[in-house]
Amino acid sequence: MDQEIRAFFVFKSIYETGSARLVAEMYNISQSKVSRYLSGLRDLYANTLFIRKKTGFVPTTRAHQLYPVINQMVSLTENLIQQNSRDVEVKECVIAVPPTFSVGLPDYLEKTLKLIYPGLSFAVKPTRRGICEDVVKGNVSIAVTHRECTRTADCSKQGVSLITAEQVCDGGVIYVVAAESHPLWAQDELLLEDIAQYPFVVTQLPGFNDEEDPFEVFCAKQEMNLNVTQRSASLATLLESLMQSNAVSFLGTVCAAEFMNRFPGMKVMALSEAEFARLHNRVSPPKYGLICRLDRREKIPPMLITAIKSYIMEQVNAN
Repeated sequence: MDQEIRAFFVFKSIYETGSARLVAEMYNISQSKVSRYLSGLRDLYANTLFIRKKTGFVPTTRAHQLYPVINQMVSLTENLIQQNSRDVEVKECVIAVPPTFSVGLPDYLEKTLKLIYPGLSFAVKPTRRGICEDVVKGNVSIAVTHRECTRTADCSKQGVSLITAEQVCDGGVIYVVAAESHPLWAQDELLLEDIAQYPFVVTQLPGFNDEEDPFEVFCAKQEMNLNVTQRSASLATLLESLMQSNAVSFLGTVCAAEFMNRFPGMKVMALSEAEFARLHNRVSPPKYGLICRLDRREKIPPMLITAIKSYIMEQVNAN
């Protein structure tokens, strides 16, 4: 539904301007994205809708028929958006995220929610083990966590009762990342025993593997000596380390894997389901969730919470 509403806005603007370039600039999207929206509407209405000529897009008879209805719908939607924007009490939302989400979540929120909350801005900062403090103090609106919030020994500070936690899902995928020239890629199948033969860089997720990584536990149980050369708190540091060494690392989100794969000389491959299960035989996968202050939960735009949860599930599931 969200995509169709966006397509109707594009239809109206193309009808009125005849220019894909102007419409792309208007909504801060690519011209190819404009074409995809139009393609979806063409399939929906079984009509070309617009004929592309040197002078621009010329509406078909069917487009002329649809325009009054779509124009009215867009106007009503804009009125709802304006009303919704006035109702939003939080004008800037500070979100604490781990490095594996930092390269994808900000753009996703900007593209997904800009139309719905035009007056809302997002600021993303790195999370840490004691992120509850920042949430209690009001320095962070929402924090993405990697474990169940049990409020135990390390969460006993004053004010923790103000925290509300919402579980989202368990991690379900691991990507192996190393230099493209790494000898590991010569294997027909990536096995944990083969990976353990090389230096390993831990991509730290605060509260999950910043003290002991599941791969360290696995290797210890298998009586294999794993050489952990570094514990990286950022993807930039991880990238530099892997490019300059024969090390290997793991990533648990699609966006982080895609980020690393964009760099020449790097390669990423998903670990098989069987090896993923072996890796987490003794240490459970991260349990992704959100925390925020209980008394401020209702002031956070509900679609923002929904968007973050949807993004997390898309990024950490194997499918």
